[in-house]
Amino acid sequence: MPTQILDELAALDSMAAKPTNLSMPLRLTYLGGPTYLIEIGSFRIVTDPGFDPQGTERSEGPGHLLTKTMAPPIPVDKIGPVDAVLLSHAQHLDNLDNEGRRLLAKAGTTITTPASAAMGLPGKNVQGLATWQSTELTSASGERLKVTATPAVHTSNPALREAVGEVTGFMLEWQGQTDGAFYVSGDTVWIDEILEIGKRFHVAAGILHLGAANVPAVGENYLTMSSAEGARVAKTLGMKSVYPAHFEGWRHFTQGSWSIVREFEKAGVAGSLVLLRPGEARNVTV
Repeated sequence: MPTQILDELAALDSMAAKPTNLSMPLRLTYLGGPTYLIEIGSFRIVTDPGFDPQGTERSEGPGHLLTKTMAPPIPVDKIGPVDAVLLSHAQHLDNLDNEGRRLLAKAGTTITTPASAAMGLPGKNVQGLATWQSTELTSASGERLKVTATPAVHTSNPALREAVGEVTGFMLEWQGQTDGAFYVSGDTVWIDEILEIGKRFHVAAGILHLGAANVPAVGENYLTMSSAEGARVAKTLGMKSVYPAHFEGWRHFTQGSWSIVREFEKAGVAGSLVLLRPGEARNVTV
């Protein structure tokens, strides 16, 4: 057989084996607290799963009582199949509650920190990624999704960081993105490493954990970004659309939607802000 024909057949085989993923739309559904359903093509992903009923409480140490103030808009048994869970950390109830653990047991993969992965989480495939480490998910139809762990720090006080534990954010990339990657901050405050995120990735949109979470055990320090820090991240990364999380649904969240709107307006990035109602879904262009 002529060499040219062999080359053409090899190229066709290569194309068949490696889908271009050019038609992987992105859709977000806000589920309250830090929890979103992210649908990318055929992938169904849940972030920091919180599905416990309103009124759930747990003491996580002296001066550290967490109380849930919002019922999930979609119960865990109605969420449908989940290919992956992006878990910023497993040590706090507001990021992984009792019903969320049931979801982990049924999810295809859980991606989290190395420390959380070592905690014996439910599920058959729990991966702990160090900062900047990546993994790839592949769907049954051959779609591919790259997940990279991004820097995150769970308190504004360096002296408390070991006590509150290791956390991570995530960057999602797939073929067919035209405006850039999709960022999930996880529970973090502003850190200078966010500048490095901007150097490594062109970020189109993302979910930012805001709310300036605070409990008495950490004094005046925040456990997640303030509204002003969230606006700074949006501006620094040049994000076209920002979907807030972690600002309502728990009593220890201290800055709600009104504060987010005000600070984004002050920073000149109000046009990027998208506040969804619990249970509301939105198609996103990236």
